[in-house]
Amino acid sequence: MKPKVLVGVSGGVAAYKAADVVSQLVKAGCDVRVVMTESATKFVGPATFAALTQEKVLTSMFPESNSGGMDIIYPHLYPATEADAFLVIPATANTISKIAHGLGDDLVSCSALSLKSDCKRIFCPAMNFQMWGNPVVQDNVKKLLHYGWHQVGPEKGRMACGTSGYGRLSAQTVITQIVLNSVF
Repeated sequence: MKPKVLVGVSGGVAAYKAADVVSQLVKAGCDVRVVMTESATKFVGPATFAALTQEKVLTSMFPESNSGGMDIIYPHLYPATEADAFLVIPATANTISKIAHGLGDDLVSCSALSLKSDCKRIFCPAMNFQMWGNPVVQDNVKKLLHYGWHQVGPEKGRMACGTSGYGRLSAQTVITQIVLNSVF
């Protein structure tokens, strides 16, 4: 049976790199589903992830109709409750904060609340170095680690905004390998 990986894409410029990770996970034999925040759809379209996974990408907590599969009727629960691993990429300061505080007002943060207890939880921070260094962000990261989340990155380097420092998304191959090691 293929491991089920749910990828939560939040709204940062590094969202385009999530497409490469999704592609690598599919090629490695994972059953991959994608949920996106509304902000993420401003950086990468859901059609990109749908083409890579051959699955419907969920972007809204509200059902499109009252009939269909569980993910159509209850997108805030499914496919999260069936995932073997949940990857948040990029994990923005906003999404990290929501998950750390148990808020569920978008599909990524709500999915985090709906995971089964043995689901592997992985987050990949990516943000401006000043945001990354903010004590509130660091406190929220510590909360996620306390709750059993695995952190990948960030790395030091040049960012889209033209600055350099810690905050750059880790390499896609590294992220992919960590997810694969958690499910195989």
